This record gives sequence, C-alpha cells and structure tokens, in this order.
Amino acid sequence: MDWIVLTVASFATGFASAIPIGATHIEIAKRSIVLRIKSAFMIILGALISDLIYGFVAMYGIAPFLRDRYVETFFWLIGAVVLIILGVSTIIYSDKVNDEKDKPLFKTNFSLLVGFIINTVNPSMIFWWLFCFELFKNIGIVHTATLSIKTAFVVSGIMGMGAYYSLFVIFIKKVGSTGIIKKYESKINKVFGVLLIGLSVYFIYKAIEIGYSLKL
Repeated sequence: MDWIVLTVASFATGFASAIPIGATHIEIAKRSIVLRIKSAFMIILGALISDLIYGFVAMYGIAPFLRDRYVETFFWLIGAVVLIILGVSTIIYSDKVNDEKDKPLFKTNFSLLVGFIINTVNPSMIFWWLFCFELFKNIGIVHTATLSIKTAFVVSGIMGMGAYYSLFVIFIKKVGSTGIIKKYESKINKVFGVLLIGLSVYFIYKAIEIGYSLKL
C-alpha cells in the first residue's frame, strides 16, 4: 500500500511540477504547432533525461556541489546564453518553418540536445527534487530513505512530467492543425523567439542577484 501511495503521489507531483510555463514548454510548442511532433517528443526526452540525472544527483548526495552559490550563478548565466541563442535562432528561422533543410533547430538529434541543455542549465530543479522528497518524509509518505524508495520517487516523478508534456504536445498539435494557425506560423515562431529571449532576462537577473549577494 505504501508503494502505491508513493508512486501515485510522486507521479502527481511530477505532473504538477511540469505545468508552469518555461523554456521547455516554449521549445515543445514551437515544434508541435508546426506539426513537428517527433522533434517535440525529442525535446521532452532530452528534458526528462536531464530531470532524471538531477533527481538521482539530489537523492544520492552530490547535491551540495550544485547548491554552491558560485556554481548556481554559473548555471544561471549559461542558461541565459543558451536561451538567447535559441531565441535569436528561432526568430531568424521563423520564415522557413516549412523547409526542413533550412530549419536545423527542428532536427531530431538537435532537439534532443536542446531539451537536455535547457533543462540542465536550470539549477532550480535540484531544489525541487530535494524539497519534494523532504515534504514526502514530513507528511509520512516516505518512512525510510532506502535505495528502492528513492528510485521509485524519482522514476514516478519523471513519468508524471512525461505524461504532462505529452498531453501538452497533443493539445498544441490540435491547435496547430487548424488552418488559421497555418497562416500565422512565422509570426507565432517569432513570438516564441521573443519569449525565449525574455526568459533569458530572468536568468540574467537571478545570476546578478546571487552574484550581488556574494559580492562578485
């Protein structure tokens, strides 16, 4: 019974944690709305691999290194650079959404890499795993932090995230299948590019905030 509760609770927590809009959602939507579904799922796979690594890092004691404020600042800055590059590239290629050869950002292998990178450079994920596990211990869902318990917690959480992202793809695909959307694909992709660049501003702000507290 405890295993069922842990699995369901972890799945639900993972599902809920994937709802807030971020860079991963923008990259998924950017592909799904022009019906590049395989590419969209590669973004999801890359993001989930990153989340899985972060989950095990948090559970097995390497987290203190990633929680170092200097390391965190570095991650925020790298994240900002990545988002700016993706945003600018999206705007540049927005007029070529139907030309596979001229749309390198939609390539399957590159999408996998993009999904992995944009998730990895978000250091807040490490805190999410630690917070949720501590919460589960405090409310009695987790009684002993054994290897099997930690593994079930992480894997179930990843499955929940994957479920939400998959539903997100299905929804955006339906929207993208309408004739109206087809007429505005270029403008929509420009908006996605601007959103990515806008998100990079938040990453820069976080880096400056932490750097200021450290008097860098």
